[in-house]
Amino acid sequence: MDSTAKELCTALDIEQYLLDNPDFFAGREHLIDSMSVPHHREGAVSLFELKLGRQREQIQSLEKQKNELMTLASHNDRIFRHFMQLEKRILLAKSGEQVICALEQKAQELELKVVVGVVEHVSSQLQLDQEDWLKFKTQNLVERDAYLGRLKRSDRELIFTQGTPVSELGSYAVLSFEHPNVEGFLCFCSEDGGRYQPSQDTLYLSHLAMVVAHQLNHLQWQKVQTLHVHPHP
Repeated sequence: MDSTAKELCTALDIEQYLLDNPDFFAGREHLIDSMSVPHHREGAVSLFELKLGRQREQIQSLEKQKNELMTLASHNDRIFRHFMQLEKRILLAKSGEQVICALEQKAQELELKVVVGVVEHVSSQLQLDQEDWLKFKTQNLVERDAYLGRLKRSDRELIFTQGTPVSELGSYAVLSFEHPNVEGFLCFCSEDGGRYQPSQDTLYLSHLAMVVAHQLNHLQWQKVQTLHVHPHP
């Protein structure tokens, strides 16, 4: 065994011994006072100073994490209240158009865009090609009924028949309608590429999509009804 390997083995042995005997320095405090550790900013520090420094860093890291969690909780609470208000408006809607209007107004308040696509819908605004939708689902919605993140141009072209709602670098939350009579999706779009990410939970968004699908199936589409009552001569 060469000297380098021997020194490394000895260092590992000492490390393991100290880990197995955390009270080793009890009664040997003079050893702590005489030992120092190289420091990239302060040259050399004692073990006591090094421990205090590490504790300060850990406390600062915990404070940062706490602040980030508080900010996230506050943001999530605000978003939750917005969507509760939106759900109430959707449930009180008297027509399909009022459902879409409620979605668009709330999206604007949140600096988002919203797109709804429904296979074989009577409105050209909502019409979605069934083959395109099936292709999108096969490519993006195999593991769950929601897609969060950025979308490739080819995927955007499958579901956004009236053009991409946000820029190339935007992010999307696409929620599939899990309804026996309504095939399609609800999508929120953001210019912020990090707004929607695959790791995010979709529990409430999926619930909102279910409510939207229920109302679109239940309510009539006002413009179509008007055309039937007052046909053109």
